[in-house]
Amino acid sequence: MKKHIFILFAFAFFLSCQNKDAIRREEARKAEIKKEELFQEINKNWNFKTADFTEETYNIVQQWPEWNNFYNELLRKPQTDIGAFQRKANTLVNQSEAMQSTIPEFFNVTQIQSRFLVLDTKLKMLKTYIHLDEISSEDVINRVEEINTEVASIVNRMKTILERSHFEKEEGEEEMLHSLSIDSLRQGLEELRRDAKIQ
Repeated sequence: MKKHIFILFAFAFFLSCQNKDAIRREEARKAEIKKEELFQEINKNWNFKTADFTEETYNIVQQWPEWNNFYNELLRKPQTDIGAFQRKANTLVNQSEAMQSTIPEFFNVTQIQSRFLVLDTKLKMLKTYIHLDEISSEDVINRVEEINTEVASIVNRMKTILERSHFEKEEGEEEMLHSLSIDSLRQGLEELRRDAKIQ
């Protein structure tokens, strides 16, 4: 009798182990399907647009290796899996950071610097969203669209800066700008002196 009970328990244990294995396999299969659907959705919407450069702007940025590396990397679409998108996001963030410290002097103005900071923030958000355990395709797709907007904004500002550089300065404008910069310098020095006295 004890032998029969032992065999019955062993058989029940064996069946429960098989059921658990079947449940795990089914859960793994569902997770793989969900992961593939997520990949397809992100892959379909991971579309970075080419920038609308003027010839003059294009000639300047062609001599800026960090921009070229970033821009070429941005336009190359990952192909294999979610891990490829994660690696791409990491690379874009690193290249964006390198690019900010090498802005050509002609474009190294506040309007361009601030746009690069916003672009860097959007890229870091993309990196964060694509590395989450539960990836939201909607959040990733929204970041891609925002990055497209920021790149277009940077290129448009570059074009504007170039266009304005071609305008002739009006009579007396150079002296006015010079006096304004001197006044700004004086105000800055006065603030520094006041801060030094307070301390």
